[in-house]
This record gives sequence, C-alpha cells and structure tokens, in this order.
Amino acid sequence: MRLDVSFRFAPRVLTALVSMALSTALWNCSSSDAPTSPVVTAGGSSVAGSTGTAGAAPSTAGSSAAGAAGAAGAATSGGAPTSAGGAPAAGGTSGGAATGTGGANGVAGGAAGGSSGGSAQGGGGSTTCPAIPSDLATWPDGKGPLDIGKLAVTNFKSHTGDAYGGAGYAWTFAYVASLQFTKLTADSTSNATLITGFERYASGSTAAPDNSSTATVDDRAFGDLPLEIYMENQDDRSKKLGLDRADMQWAATTADGITKDARYWADDMFMITGLQVYAYRATKDMKYLTRMALTMKAYLAALQQSDGNFWHTKQSKAYWGRANGWVAAGMAELLQDLPAGADRDAVLAGYKKQMDGLLPLQITSGTDAGMWRQVLDLASSNPESSCTAMFTFALVTGIRNGWLTDPKYVTAAKNGWVALGNKTNSSGVLDRVCPGTGQADAGTLASQQAFYANITLGSNDQHGQAPLLWAARALIRPDCPGVR
Repeated sequence: MRLDVSFRFAPRVLTALVSMALSTALWNCSSSDAPTSPVVTAGGSSVAGSTGTAGAAPSTAGSSAAGAAGAAGAATSGGAPTSAGGAPAAGGTSGGAATGTGGANGVAGGAAGGSSGGSAQGGGGSTTCPAIPSDLATWPDGKGPLDIGKLAVTNFKSHTGDAYGGAGYAWTFAYVASLQFTKLTADSTSNATLITGFERYASGSTAAPDNSSTATVDDRAFGDLPLEIYMENQDDRSKKLGLDRADMQWAATTADGITKDARYWADDMFMITGLQVYAYRATKDMKYLTRMALTMKAYLAALQQSDGNFWHTKQSKAYWGRANGWVAAGMAELLQDLPAGADRDAVLAGYKKQMDGLLPLQITSGTDAGMWRQVLDLASSNPESSCTAMFTFALVTGIRNGWLTDPKYVTAAKNGWVALGNKTNSSGVLDRVCPGTGQADAGTLASQQAFYANITLGSNDQHGQAPLLWAARALIRPDCPGVR
C-alpha cells in the first residue's frame, strides 16, 4: 500500500514491451462490470459488480524485466477475476503495476519503469509493498485512473505555453503531474512534448518567475517543474533553475530556522514542501528534508485542530477544503522521503490525525457521494473537486505505503476516486473546482465560512487538474517508497 514518484524510462526493449502491454489494454484499470454506485462498504468489495483482486506484491529478488508486464489473470467460475500484477524487483529499475481490471476477465497491468531518468516523488527503498486492496483495482468503465489520467494529460498539453500568472503554481503542479503520469505510463510522445514545452524557460528565452528576496511561495513553486524535468532527463539547466529557488527560499530564516517565505497559510505546506522535497530527490541532500520537517512540525502546531483538520490561516479559522488538501498532499509527499526517526513520527502522527478527521466529513449518499465540501464541516457548502482529489491522493498514498491499514481508508479512497470520475468529462476536465483565493477577513467563524462557501466553483481549472492527475497516478504506481 504505497505511493511515490520515482519513475524512469526503460531501455528500448522494455519500453516496447510496456507500450505493447498498454496498447493491448493489459493495464486498463477500468471495467464495465465495476460498480455503478460510488459508495462501497467499509472493508468490503464494491456494493455492486465484481471486483478484481490485488496484483502481486513486489518480489524481493529478480530482474527489472520481470516487472515489464503482468500476466493475464484467469476468470473464476463465479465471474470475479483474479489478476497477477507484474512486480518490481527489489533494487531493480522497473516494475509491473499491481493493478488489474475487474469484471469477467482479470488481467494484470504492466508498469512503465526504466533505466536512466528519474522522476520526482520517490524516496525509494526495497521493502515489499503492501498488497493492493481489490477495491482499488476495479473501476467503472472508462473511469479508471489510467483512462482519466490519459484524458487529463491530453487536456493539459495545450497549456504548456500558458503564462505564469497569479495561479502559476497550479499550472506548475499540473505540468509536473502530466510529466510524471506520462513517464509512468511510457507515453514517450506526450512526455517529449511536455519537456519541449519547457525549453523556453530552460533556454532563458522566457524569463522564469521571480526568485528575489521578495518572491512569494507561489513564485518559487515554479521550481518543482525544472527539478522534475532534471530528474527525467538530467538537464543541468533545469536543475539550476529548481535548486536556485529551493536554496533562495532558505536564504533568510526566522530565529527558529524556518524560511521567511512562511505565511502560516495551510497552502504553504504544499508550496514550500513540494520545492524542498523535489530538491532533495534531485540531489539526495538531507538539508532539504531537514528544513521541511522542521517547517511542517511548526505548521502542525499552529494550524491543526483537535479534530485533525486545519484552519486556512492563523486569521481565517474556517476549514476550507483545498487548504486542508494542500496539507494532506504535502504530508503525503514528505512522508515518502523522510527517514525513520522523531521528525517522521511527528509528521506521520499529524497525517494520520488529519485522515481520521476527514473521514466523517466525506459525503456518503446522493449524486455527490464520495466528495468533500468546499467548507468541510458546513453541511450547506457545495461539494468541491480539488480537495476531493487531494484527499484521495493522500489516502491512496497512505494505503499503498502502509501508513493506513484499516479498511475504512480504502472505502474513503475508493469513493473519492469514483466521485472524481463522475465529475470528469470525456475531455478529462474536472468540474466543481474552486478557483484560487486568499484568506477570509478577520471576523466570526460564520462570516469566514461564508467567504469560502460563496465562491463560485468552475471547471478546467489547474487547481483541480493537478490533483486529479496526482490521484490517478497514485492508484497505478507499482512502488512504495514511503515504506519504513
């Protein structure tokens, strides 16, 4: 049960095998026989329809080629499939996805893996991954993570030339997520298109966003993108663009060693976390994780409440959905890399406390079942997709990495993804997304809740497209770098 982001392109032969596996739908991750209801019962299989069994867990020995493609699963007499997922060998460079499709015939998925070129989100480790729960291996027809992920990438490719505006961080995160998804799925054509789109920044023909002493966390979040590209193709120009921002972020600190970029907004716990964690993944320099663990613990103390959920800021005490999503996603990223020890224990405790606080607030019935709300604890607030995608990503990452073992978390993750599928159209566009916003003015809790609740939700917003791809990728990743 673990998730991470370290992926590599395979040698030509392995890539050809993976591409063949994908093209023949060995790794479809959807099923026409999957449940039509978004709600599953705790600890059980889907309410309706048959489910695929978990793919094989990673082996402790073997060659990288062993995981190139999974073997076909045989249908049982009862019609429920079994599936054997090709698994990554310990210490190897590629692995099969332990994800099968459900319905009449079970099949295993081959995962894209490879030799040179990494990808962000990968702390690594050779520990055997937990088995994938069957409820996270079978999806409604056309709504599996591979299906929707491909559509979302196609949608984003037309945005590579967008200007880095006020919400440039959201564009950055969608760009990075598209790179990672295409890397994992061996979509080399789309991946190359995305990398080419960044050349304007790598070459300097387009000026990169501000990285001065007055730059904001939103400005510096741009650094995630060149660091991801460096990890994929070892472009030193991109590495410099990213590390310059990660290091400048700590050029000036408070007395307690925390960057002066810190605003004590929950959003910072992805904006700052992502940059520092990606810098670590690109360099393996522990200073980046040390910085981030210190900062995360300070934010946990300042913003997390007794029920596990977070104020948006020290001033705005409403439980805004995406503010909580930023923290959940940031902790899920950091925990994939933090080594065992007191810092990791503290962050993991905060993560688990939040996951437990979120579960009672998930919508359980009606057409929005599986969603979370724009204001989490305000029943009159609209269901909102970006926070739902972030929470689903955080839950799946915890399940796949063994941090969350109770079946109730599988139930919540399953329902979250099915709800996202219902809100994503045939062009890969996610609906019901909150646009970027600031904090609520000082005032009563009711007035602050109303500030967020009254924001009009929209679609085709990178604030939603990015976490949609995070969740899709998390569901099909074969590795589990956060296992300790």
